[in-house]
Amino acid sequence: MWKYYLRLSWLSLCKTPTLSLLMVLAIATGIAANLTILTMYTVISSNPMAHKNNEIFAVQLDSWDPDREYFALNGVPPQLTYQDAKALYDAEIADSVVIMRKAGVTIQRPESTELPAAYSSRMTTRDFFTMFDVKFVYGGPWSKNSDNGPERVVIIREGLSNKLFGNENSLGKTIFLDGEVFTVVGVVSEKWQLVPNVYDLNNNPTEAAADVYFPFFLVNEKSYQNWGNMNNWTNFRTSNYAEFLQSEVIWIQAWVSLDSPETHQQFSRFLENYISQQKQNGRFQRPAKYLLNTPEQWLDIHKVVSDDNKELLILSFVFLIVCLVNSTVLMLAKFLRKAPEAGIRRALGASRNSIFFQHLTEAFVVGTAGALLGLIFSWGGLAGIRSLYGHYENVATINSVTVMGAVLLALAATLLSGFLPAWRISHSAPAKYLKTQ
Repeated sequence: MWKYYLRLSWLSLCKTPTLSLLMVLAIATGIAANLTILTMYTVISSNPMAHKNNEIFAVQLDSWDPDREYFALNGVPPQLTYQDAKALYDAEIADSVVIMRKAGVTIQRPESTELPAAYSSRMTTRDFFTMFDVKFVYGGPWSKNSDNGPERVVIIREGLSNKLFGNENSLGKTIFLDGEVFTVVGVVSEKWQLVPNVYDLNNNPTEAAADVYFPFFLVNEKSYQNWGNMNNWTNFRTSNYAEFLQSEVIWIQAWVSLDSPETHQQFSRFLENYISQQKQNGRFQRPAKYLLNTPEQWLDIHKVVSDDNKELLILSFVFLIVCLVNSTVLMLAKFLRKAPEAGIRRALGASRNSIFFQHLTEAFVVGTAGALLGLIFSWGGLAGIRSLYGHYENVATINSVTVMGAVLLALAATLLSGFLPAWRISHSAPAKYLKTQ
């Protein structure tokens, strides 16, 4: 019977190609607009570290101006000074500690005649790679001794490794990093990308992962170009790098792993005692305050999902509803024009259910065609966004959520746009149309 209904639907659509195309386009346009926005919203509003939400914490210490609170976010600086970050690392209370900053470096192969090229890098401690589930193609994190040395070892991204050394294993090979020789100890997979990149939300939460990683404490030996944020509430100015490291400039992100409530309490007591000690030294003159933020809280504090994002998502659903209403009106007009044909079929013995399901099948065909076309439009829309806005490359991408959304919206579109016209035509009185023949 369904094959018969499908054949009748196809014949009916072919009789009115223009009207049928308008119905399909109405549904496709609504679905495409909604899915494009929904796809990006789903990615940007996700928590890539949800599985560790109660284990890892972003550290905030209120070392800001005694006369006024920090000017953004939750009123507490999102980064630490060097001396505070070093104190967290040296305490050895947390299960693991990550202190890091974003830097710009130049990379060149030792034997290359090409000029060095600039790359985004992350100076970090070794626990970064396990804390944030970094996937490796070759090798792995450097040793604790490399952190404390510090040693000139480097981990590079797969794309950079292929560019420098081809597709071969680059472990043990050397590169020039800012003119100094570093040994490659690991290669990070191109598939590893946190979106949003919760570990550093100071700049763009959707930017690509760094190309280069090397030990944080090399900052003690050399001033690397800063590609992150720096803020300072004092009038501190110096050309002396050692003085800069002891200044009140905040420029370092800190995360800790606290695997048990006992460790959490112990680390909290350490922070309380540390702030008290620093107050005695003339620092931390604001009311004592520290925060240990879960990844979910960290994303919320930085407002990764803004009110504008939410409003745009709501508008996309409103637009979808408008498109479905237009399709419903067009379908109702078409079905009512076919009312005499339905009346004759009823007079010949067809039941109301038969008429209803025949027309609902036609609506299903229109809805399915609209969903498929909408998925194509959505893919094109996301591709356009990627080409216009490079930092959305990891967000504007077709994914399983998009495909499932297309299926669910197709079903909803079918029911919403086809149910009323099908019900209306199946409940028309056949005698009325027989008199007109």
